Amino acid sequence: MAKRKGLGKGLGALLPEIEEKEEISSSEIEVEKIHPRADQPRKEFDKDALENLKESILEHGVLQPILLRKAGEGYEIIAGERRFRAAKLAGLEKVPVLVKELEDQAVEEISLIENIQREDLNPIEEAEAYQQLLDKYTYTQQDLSDRLGKSRSYIANNLRLMKLDEKSKEHLRKGDITSSQGRTLLSIKDEKERQEYLDKLLNKTINIREMEKAARKKTTVKEDPFKQDLENKLLEVFGTKVTITPKRKGGKIEIEYLSNEDLERIINIMEG
Repeated sequence: MAKRKGLGKGLGALLPEIEEKEEISSSEIEVEKIHPRADQPRKEFDKDALENLKESILEHGVLQPILLRKAGEGYEIIAGERRFRAAKLAGLEKVPVLVKELEDQAVEEISLIENIQREDLNPIEEAEAYQQLLDKYTYTQQDLSDRLGKSRSYIANNLRLMKLDEKSKEHLRKGDITSSQGRTLLSIKDEKERQEYLDKLLNKTINIREMEKAARKKTTVKEDPFKQDLENKLLEVFGTKVTITPKRKGGKIEIEYLSNEDLERIINIMEG
């Protein structure tokens, strides 16, 4: 398992920390030799934004080099895929690049930070990017919070969206529903009812407040405020949803986890 390295609070904060093993070149490379990373967090690009960038490139050229690393016979994009795509649309044969030799973790961190800083990743892409770092490396949600400058509750809430069914995820990717609406859908345990509420959201026959109210009626008889307070405190500790179920004698505590790595993270907190 790879050793953690500080993400900093932005792309500029991370780059100075990376050891420049061999800066191969800072020049121009043929577009046909460049390809995006297979596990790039961003899966969709806004067509209108790309068209606007293409027009800018036709007038001014590519002003900022695309960051690459050598990969087989060609080069893999570390940062700047949007510029690369727009340059291809503009018909450029070569683009300015900076080629560096970087480890996989540094590449993934830079790509993630660049995309998050643009603030137009859809919520599912963002959640997938966070989950990728949690799964591949020894990050905790608190590590991501510290290094990305986002609260742990923000990251935990974002990761919860990964539990949505594929249909709901797809509508979230497209922007048909919001993150808040997605999380409210998660509070509806019955799958058939959840799909009915999704359809109501899409048809705009219900708003978020009405749905939250309906979901609360279905999921709570009369919630104990002390129990809710404890669940919220445990959420802060473990960075994931915790459910307390009292019984006549004793009760049980359920802690949700998203992957084996997430389970290991929770166990480490318990041992900690």
